Amino acid sequence: MGIDTVRAVDQLHVISWNTAGFSRTHELIKSHYGDLHTFLRRHRADVFCVQETRMKASMFSSLAECKQLGAITEGYESFWAFNEQKGVAGGTCGVAVWVRKDLAKGIRATQKVFKVDDFDQEGRCLLVDWGSLALFNVYVPVLKGPEDQPRKLKFLELLRHKVEDFHGLYVKVVEDCVCGKTEWRLNGGPNRSALLTRGQDSWIRLGEAQKALQSELLVSAASAELRAARPPDGAELLRVVDAASGATLWMKGGGASTPLEIVQGLDGAQQIRLQFGVPASDLAAHGQTYHSVMEPECVEFFSKWLETLTDTFAACHGTAERRFTCWMQRANMRYSNKGSRLDYILCDQRLLKLLVSTKTSQLAGATADEEAQTPQAAWNAATHFGRWHGAHQVQKGDDGGGLSLQQDDMRLNDSQFRAPHTGILYTPPKYSDHVPVSAVFEGLDLAPQASVSVPVLIGSEDTRGTQPWTSQATLGSFFVPSKRPKRS
Repeated sequence: MGIDTVRAVDQLHVISWNTAGFSRTHELIKSHYGDLHTFLRRHRADVFCVQETRMKASMFSSLAECKQLGAITEGYESFWAFNEQKGVAGGTCGVAVWVRKDLAKGIRATQKVFKVDDFDQEGRCLLVDWGSLALFNVYVPVLKGPEDQPRKLKFLELLRHKVEDFHGLYVKVVEDCVCGKTEWRLNGGPNRSALLTRGQDSWIRLGEAQKALQSELLVSAASAELRAARPPDGAELLRVVDAASGATLWMKGGGASTPLEIVQGLDGAQQIRLQFGVPASDLAAHGQTYHSVMEPECVEFFSKWLETLTDTFAACHGTAERRFTCWMQRANMRYSNKGSRLDYILCDQRLLKLLVSTKTSQLAGATADEEAQTPQAAWNAATHFGRWHGAHQVQKGDDGGGLSLQQDDMRLNDSQFRAPHTGILYTPPKYSDHVPVSAVFEGLDLAPQASVSVPVLIGSEDTRGTQPWTSQATLGSFFVPSKRPKRS
């Protein structure tokens, strides 16, 4: 790279997002904001990483198609890793990276990171190299059962070896890795058994255990005052529900008011349900995470790796509760904020010194009465204070409650845009079942450094492979100057 590629960056805003199919997400973005460039500009993205594009190289057969699919867009240069497998599997996986054009000069990229066809052909990893900075955009294999653990462990081992070759460089790893604060997986959904069996041990999900230990009383508000103040021995009051509408009037950890204050403010004849049980946090203290049960070797491997890498969100927001990045969409789990944090931006110790440590109080969902680290603030952020709602809550008529109207409500859609920060961006639910994570670094020098060894030689052919449109014939290529005969 020549001297013209030397550039210092005051601030680098990195956004990472599993779109679960970029084509559909991109169509929604275009319908709302006109084009991808406008969307990225409003997010003030310098580097935009996407996982699960589910797009094949054959879809980029012309420049027009590349523009239609967002691969070619104003102000950004994009690089892609495709699933090159044949058959049905070829339409899965895939990752891509957009880099602001003024930061993209001299960049090299490749999807042949591992030099192992089995993994390289799946399009799970894309390496983008500035010379002094390396970015790995990774979609880690998802475990379908314990029998898949050896293959996932091999993938992680290969990835670690490649990452460690790039000493002092930035690393980004995403999707279904095990790091950060451990959380029980709540309400696994109808397609998963309530019991997880490994060896001779049986495991019940936290949500199922909590449900089995719950009890409730149907009483009038007048007779509930004493019970609200004095729950039965061995249990805690978890929720107060309006019996007629099913609306939650009070929930543990969900506000400043006490249950007694809520009950005293009701009509004495109003029927309410008092729900008692054991808080999830108490049960979680005696359990193990979903990943620890299903893939213990992968958890142990990744936990040791995290001794040298840092989860940027956890580093800034270690006290934040229930800040998830993925929810089961078909079960409307986002609207009750029962999800998982599967998406991460990781960095090494050198980059950690340049990480902008956004204050937790600046995360979405905080109010004057609700601090950002609380579960209520997390629910506020996931649902935009209840304005995003699930299919089971669709209202008919002209009141704006329908999902199609909600999808195109630009006041709701625009709530995703925030100043660059290290945290989570809450994009509209229709865009994906995941939301993006973000990280900001200050004082980065993207100039090539002679002291940095590049063990994976990324040639121009590799880079062209990540940009299929660069091999498209241009109009000028059809007009080749004719050779004049030499004069004797």
